[in-house]
Amino acid sequence: MLRIAGRLADEVDPHGRAAVLLAGSWARGDAHQASDIDLWVVGRRGRDRILERDGHMVCVKFSTAADERREMRNPGRLNGAVPGWRNAKILRDPHGVAARLRSEARRFRWPPIRKARDAYIADLLTGLAEEVAKLLRALDTGERETASIQRNLLANRMAFLWLLSQESLWETENGLWEAAGRTSGPQFRSVQRAALGTDLPSWRASCEAALRLYSLTAQSSLATLRGEQRGIVLAACLRAGYPIA
Repeated sequence: MLRIAGRLADEVDPHGRAAVLLAGSWARGDAHQASDIDLWVVGRRGRDRILERDGHMVCVKFSTAADERREMRNPGRLNGAVPGWRNAKILRDPHGVAARLRSEARRFRWPPIRKARDAYIADLLTGLAEEVAKLLRALDTGERETASIQRNLLANRMAFLWLLSQESLWETENGLWEAAGRTSGPQFRSVQRAALGTDLPSWRASCEAALRLYSLTAQSSLATLRGEQRGIVLAACLRAGYPIA
């Protein structure tokens, strides 16, 4: 794969002026034959693109060092950026930019970004209270397709929020929900599996599980909520039938 990646580096940065890295599953060593190839080109602007080369999908991301540093401080992005940089394989680095960024990722610690992380979680939980209301309405009116979409949306986002609140880093959405289940304990894992339909509950039971998952996640992040945001989230949990004491 490094041979293929080297050829691709010449293609996406023909003048050899930018840092080029192999990231994702091929860099970590857990790729499957169908896994795509992730290339990061750091040091030049460009439009991200998807290519097909040698029987593989190739995802090329262009950015600057400043862009990458912002991602490593952004609560919504750092869970891909920090582990991604820690595991990335540097294919070329003419100015040492990639080596410095990888070193910064390996020195990452949570305390400097906790305030921003807490505000991000609070904002997202508050915004998702509307999705709780939409799911409740769809259940009342019998709109099964709409309810299913809202259930999936909540089940999707709660794993992300849970791991973020627990300061647990992950690199890719592949395995995100399994990671949340492993780190959260049996209660969250059981409810998440029901919300995702993993254990084949009834359709309504899976929707109820998504509502309960929201309540469990809100309870774990209650300290991040202040003022009106706290009231909105607590009211959503109460309406869902899973009040937080």
